[in-house]
Amino acid sequence: MHFNPLKLSDKNIIDAYFKACKIVVSDLSFTNLFLWHFSRKIEWCECEDCLIIRTTYPNEKPFIFYPLHKNNDKNAKKRALEAVIAEFKAQNLPFSIHSLSTSDKDELDLLMPELFSYEFREDRSDYIYDCQELINLAGKKYHKKKTHYNNFCKAYDFSYEALSETNASELASVYSKWFEAQPNKTEGLKNEFIGITAALENFSELDFKGGILRVDDVIAAFSFGEMLNDECAVIHIEKGDINYNGVYQAINREFLAHEFSSAKIVNREEDLGIEGLRKAKQSYQPIYLEQKFNASLK
Repeated sequence: MHFNPLKLSDKNIIDAYFKACKIVVSDLSFTNLFLWHFSRKIEWCECEDCLIIRTTYPNEKPFIFYPLHKNNDKNAKKRALEAVIAEFKAQNLPFSIHSLSTSDKDELDLLMPELFSYEFREDRSDYIYDCQELINLAGKKYHKKKTHYNNFCKAYDFSYEALSETNASELASVYSKWFEAQPNKTEGLKNEFIGITAALENFSELDFKGGILRVDDVIAAFSFGEMLNDECAVIHIEKGDINYNGVYQAINREFLAHEFSSAKIVNREEDLGIEGLRKAKQSYQPIYLEQKFNASLK
């Protein structure tokens, strides 16, 4: 079994699987894989007409995501799993599957009963929101968010523009200055910086959507996202200059209103177990958590 290192030129092959399947977890989009493939080893192969993605973090053992088949052939998925399990065993590697959705976990349990143990990963589960609620910010539960947004609108002369080849290099330059000004550059922030910079450099080929907020013509915030499936948008990146009060409420609302107004729901990804991030995501009133599980061979 030959795994290929992820490259930009692989996008069409991998996207064909993603588009044929109703992806529900944020991990499985090409933009997301591209953003993070600089900080971890991400590889892929086709086996039994299935796509298998393998990830290896530094100093850790590899894992895969659940196999994808364009026609959801469960028998083909089972054969692909048997092949990759044998490959891991041949290399004396422990076998595990990460970021299983609830439906994939249930399917795996039917295809290979009693073979796996499961671990619920709350820190990796995705927050799902009603798109129109985040755009309208109506009602009591969004009162604080609407107040922050209204205050931003009153305080600043701002404008929204879609990310394009024309402004991508300007945004990269501004973001680089923001990053250099960070007093505590963690490995996570460094890896994110590399991924965002590369995504901006390859914007036209990656084909994701981006939005920029300007205040007095100065970039104050930006966001990246795309359609995860036919009804769900996913937000990969959201950055703002906190010197502008309400800037995050503004970029969140404006990006969705301009780029994803037809989406039914929004996936704003996981909180990674970071308390501040968890509180921020919960404050936007998710309608549910898209649960994710890890599966390990018993």
